[in-house]
Amino acid sequence: MQQSEILSVAERLIPAYHAEDFEFLLSQMTEGESPSLKLLVKMELNRIMAPCTKSIDLRGRIDNECRQFTLDGRKHWLDDIALNAYQRGTKKFKGYTEGAWEMVMTPRTQPLRNIVNTASKNTPEITDANSPYEAEAINLGYDLKRKENRLKISSQVEMTTSKGQDLHGVTIDISPSGAKFKVPSTFRYSLGEIISVKFTELVEKSRENDVDKAIDYRILGIDESYENDAVKFLRTIKVSDTNIVARLINESLNSSSKKTSHENQDRIMRTRTRGIEHTYLKHTCNLPLFFNGSELKLALLTDNNHPLWQYWHDERNQQALGTLFNEKRMNLLAKPGVKGTSNVIYSFTHEHQNKTLFYSMMLPEASREQRQLFWHIGGKRKSWKAFKFSVFELSGDERQALALHSEMLKQSSEPLTHCCILQEIGDHESAADYLLSEKPRIPSSELNQFRHSRAVIGNIQSLYFDAQTRRKEPRYQFKSPLQLTSQNDVTVDGYTLDISKRGLSIALEQPMVFKIDDPVSVSFNELQLYDRSLPLSTVPYRVIRVSPNGRNVQLAITENAKTMRTISFLKGLIDQNQNKLIKKKEILPTHSLLESLHNILLSKMVSTPIFIDKPSSTLRCKIIGVNFPLNKHLALLAKLGHNQKFSLEPIFKGHSNSLLAEPLKKIAGAKPKHHDVYIAAVQFGDKIQSVHTKLVKEFTSTKERILFIKKAQQLGDIYVLRVTTAPIFNPLTSLFQSDLEELSRISMHKAKKLESEVTAFVGYGELDDITDEVLIRLELTH
Repeated sequence: MQQSEILSVAERLIPAYHAEDFEFLLSQMTEGESPSLKLLVKMELNRIMAPCTKSIDLRGRIDNECRQFTLDGRKHWLDDIALNAYQRGTKKFKGYTEGAWEMVMTPRTQPLRNIVNTASKNTPEITDANSPYEAEAINLGYDLKRKENRLKISSQVEMTTSKGQDLHGVTIDISPSGAKFKVPSTFRYSLGEIISVKFTELVEKSRENDVDKAIDYRILGIDESYENDAVKFLRTIKVSDTNIVARLINESLNSSSKKTSHENQDRIMRTRTRGIEHTYLKHTCNLPLFFNGSELKLALLTDNNHPLWQYWHDERNQQALGTLFNEKRMNLLAKPGVKGTSNVIYSFTHEHQNKTLFYSMMLPEASREQRQLFWHIGGKRKSWKAFKFSVFELSGDERQALALHSEMLKQSSEPLTHCCILQEIGDHESAADYLLSEKPRIPSSELNQFRHSRAVIGNIQSLYFDAQTRRKEPRYQFKSPLQLTSQNDVTVDGYTLDISKRGLSIALEQPMVFKIDDPVSVSFNELQLYDRSLPLSTVPYRVIRVSPNGRNVQLAITENAKTMRTISFLKGLIDQNQNKLIKKKEILPTHSLLESLHNILLSKMVSTPIFIDKPSSTLRCKIIGVNFPLNKHLALLAKLGHNQKFSLEPIFKGHSNSLLAEPLKKIAGAKPKHHDVYIAAVQFGDKIQSVHTKLVKEFTSTKERILFIKKAQQLGDIYVLRVTTAPIFNPLTSLFQSDLEELSRISMHKAKKLESEVTAFVGYGELDDITDEVLIRLELTH
């Protein structure tokens, strides 16, 4: 028998080495072989199962950082990989034996060997550690949930799992009521599991009495290490009723200067995270909506989601969201007790007799034939859209937080119960995909059930996520008679409700049929008497908004050389009567309301924000905002990253002009640009062999794109990401400026540094995983 066969037999007999029937099993496995073979196997087993007295010191032998650990009564210097190997070895050999020593030392025999972690460095050539697309990951919303400061400290601990297994770990951070631990991945951990922890290193240095007792923690989260498969991270909360941890923390911060320094450092980190969170919420392309049961009450607007908000307005500029989220739909989506759900909604508009008719269909509402007919009729229109609608039930604390602002939210008797996120995941540019299936032979009248009513349902309040005014000029209450003449020469009497230099809000004596941007002419009967030299009898305006009853109209003046004198006259009229005119108040959200909305929305992220700056001539993806546990596409980017960063190379490398340079040009009125990116990750087991990326326009045909998807599914995974990018004009929010003012009292230098970091952002990006919906539209679902 070969040496390899001897080792193989010995390996299989390790679990039975201490068993009573060991000799019988040995005879069975070596039956028919020479007596010398049995002896050689037994000698090998005795060797590897013999207790080991050697300490392991990897300092100078490897490049990784080593820490001192006291294990089984001996001091060792190990890195994370070696600690994990030690735990596996002692588990396998039932103690610290020669075999366990070899498991730790065998891969480490070459001095100063460059140890490469197999988890993230499967093929180091896939991404570049010095790429401008290596983004720092910030866990958005994480710090806001903290009720106390955390001490970042790396200290050895001993743990006992609920199954009685003993292991060693290291603290990442601790607080009086919780902790985050780095532990070997050898062991299995379960959410909700209770583990007992002894802070051995802190206790060893402590002068406090009675602090060596084990403390029970419940596991709240288990996070993978995408750089090192030898470790995992446990997020825990303390369940033992003891103040031992608080005493150990206070002792480690044994001077007032240390304590102040720690608190200040914690505040700086929190302020930075909050500044990035505020910038995200101010620039998100998604539309956050708040409901009371099935009734839509509040929409939160940003510059980037305004096109999405405006899409759901008809030719009168009246919202159709109330009919989109009808009672039947919301009863299906917002069931009490269901924490979160999502669905896909398809929509298009149809112009009929100068009226905009909305059609929308949710996936469960239609048969396959109806869905395909909807696709064929809607997909040929420029108004075609696909949305993902995510619904989250508000917790009791979240409802109470919003109830404090009921007066501002006009919800004094009806509390908000659900937060929903509407995100666009497809438009007319991807509409051709929906026409690939055969058009069903059913009448078009089948779609009548998906047509919205023309009635305007609900009085939706819209707020911008910032406490800064959105108005270009102030408005004043002012009543003056006028005549309005339509483009069809129909004249009707009315009067002004409010006035500004360039705008009017008027009430008409008779209803009129208008649509947005219709040109009209206004004759100011009374104001003409003030200056007969001005042409105030034929001032050109255009329609901005029309009430459902057709009697209240908002207008904006048509600016040209002829109307400049009229604008100047109205400005003078307002300036000279400041003491008589009442300024119309703009409803701006308070900081406390924005804080409440901030806390709610950050825990319900459905898209991944990216913040782009330009430190030199090259655009750089500096920060990516994430929530744990990571979605599959983010786990891929984390595995490809270096030094705890996420690599965005698979998305942006080779496509920087299309995805970054062009969309980020600061042109007035610039809107977010969308691109679908197809990523194929070729894998062997858990190892990533290669990554291939293509934009939709890079496929020569739909057939080629479908083959790309099928091949990716065979060799690994396919990810389809909708990448949205837009320029940032003003990254600062009133909330962040308030935070900076507080921080400047502690450190003006740090406050200035944080302000400079955020104001340096030139672009905002958003990643949406649309893989599932793309597979549905291409009918590639299994």
